[in-house]
Amino acid sequence: MHRINQKITVGRDNSGDITQTGVAGDTAETTKGLLELVGRLQAEVRGQNLPEQEVLDDVLDDLATDLGRDDGEPAVMRRYWEKAKSLLSGVSQFTELVADISDGVEKVVN
Repeated sequence: MHRINQKITVGRDNSGDITQTGVAGDTAETTKGLLELVGRLQAEVRGQNLPEQEVLDDVLDDLATDLGRDDGEPAVMRRYWEKAKSLLSGVSQFTELVADISDGVEKVVN
């Protein structure tokens, strides 16, 4: 999956096609790594009987699905992750994994 991370500013006198060069080559790798981290978190969280366990499972499933899509919306991914993080707040056993996923989400959606 390639996401365009560079901002393009178009002035009023521009015409013709806009092409993009220099897509960060590591975007696909970042997304792949992020999917692996989310999968690891899903595996570790399942069956833990955390508060709102079912909601957390659904949100992580939705996040993984959206990350795996070529047309996934960054704002939607961020919203899923923010919801998952809020559901995991106070659960210290996942702190490092949550921090790693947060870093990956920021790289993918920005």
